Amino acid sequence: MAEELPPSLFNILRGDLKDTRGEINGRLDNLAAQMVTQAMLAQVQANQKERDDRQDARLRELERHDEERERESRRIQEEQRKAKAQQLFAIGLAAFGAVLSVIGGVVVWTITQGIQQVAGG
Repeated sequence: MAEELPPSLFNILRGDLKDTRGEINGRLDNLAAQMVTQAMLAQVQANQKERDDRQDARLRELERHDEERERESRRIQEEQRKAKAQQLFAIGLAAFGAVLSVIGGVVVWTITQGIQQVAGG
């Protein structure tokens, strides 16, 4: 069987335990006194939320500017594409006109030659 401690030793250990508890509680009280209070914590959280909100607003503003730049870039590209298409159309139309002029000249020359032969000249 386990031996029981004599009462005097038991009382000594109980006293040591009481002193240890008191020391630990004292240290915890000092630690708690140095910790941030609830009001300070709430203020820090409010400040952090305000900073986060400002940062989110800045990010939204930057994203909006990026979207505007992207829209402007797409608009400019579309205008350039249209201008290039108009230029190519104008070049094609000029070439078609030149071909028609050559054909018209050949037709006029052929008719003129035919009339000269008929007229005897």
